Amino acid sequence: MPVAAVSAADLAYIQAHPSAVVTAQKPLLKVAKQNHKNGLPVCTAAPAVTGAATVGQVQTCSTGTWLNSPTYTYAWRRRGAAIPGATAATYTLTATDSGYQIEAEITASNVAGSAVTKSNVVTVP
Repeated sequence: MPVAAVSAADLAYIQAHPSAVVTAQKPLLKVAKQNHKNGLPVCTAAPAVTGAATVGQVQTCSTGTWLNSPTYTYAWRRRGAAIPGATAATYTLTATDSGYQIEAEITASNVAGSAVTKSNVVTVP
C-alpha cells in the first residue's frame, strides 16, 4: 500500500494518540516522514478521478497533493493492467472499458526519487 493521503492533521493525530488503530499506522507514518526528510515526493491527499462513468465520457485525474515539488506522470489502468497509450491526465472511456473498473496511477518524481499512488476506482457500466 503506498503511503498516500497522510495530511498534516493526520500526522499530528497519529503522533498524539497511541491507540491500537493509530499504532497500526505508525510504520506508514515513519516511512512517510523519512521520505519527506529525504526529499522524496510524499502524497498528502490522494489523486481523484472525476467525470461521468459512461462510455464516451472523459475522465480527469487530479495529481493529488504532494510534498517536495514533484512532476507527474499518469498511467490509466483497467482491471489493474495498464491501458496502452493512456498516459495523460484525461482518459476517454471506450466500449472496451464497459463492465470494468478504471483507475489512474500517478507517479510523482523529483531529483530525490519517485513515489507512486493510485486514484479512486471508477466502475464503468
